[in-house]
Amino acid sequence: MGVRFRHISTALLLSAVVFVMDAWTKAVFFAWGETDPGSFIIAHKNYGISFNIPLPLWLTVIIAVAALAWAMYTLWKLSAQTPIMTAPLLGIFIGGVLGNLTDRLVFGYVHDWLLLFGRSAVNLADGAILLGLIGYILLTQRKKSGTG
Repeated sequence: MGVRFRHISTALLLSAVVFVMDAWTKAVFFAWGETDPGSFIIAHKNYGISFNIPLPLWLTVIIAVAALAWAMYTLWKLSAQTPIMTAPLLGIFIGGVLGNLTDRLVFGYVHDWLLLFGRSAVNLADGAILLGLIGYILLTQRKKSGTG
């Protein structure tokens, strides 16, 4: 088994785990329906992007597909290198993007269920996107500065 295969397999396995966990948490929390006022668990339909910024559905789908294309291209390009710590981070990112993209294509909105700061609702996929992207940026910046 080659290095590229191991790295891509790791990324895709992690993306599948994130995707399934995201779908499961959305199903569980949306099954609860309405919650008590003041609860941090809510059932929110997000028709926009991050922080409920309103965008047309077609534009959010284009953004998600572009993010997936970038992540897959980057994974392929970097996967021949060894060691590659970015593969798991890209896999987590891909799983999050796929989770929210699936919601958009199936329902026309994203299921958010965790209320942050009493204002912004998010889901597990949002956390995966953020973790994967910030981790990727930090790792690539360390490599460029020579500290990694």
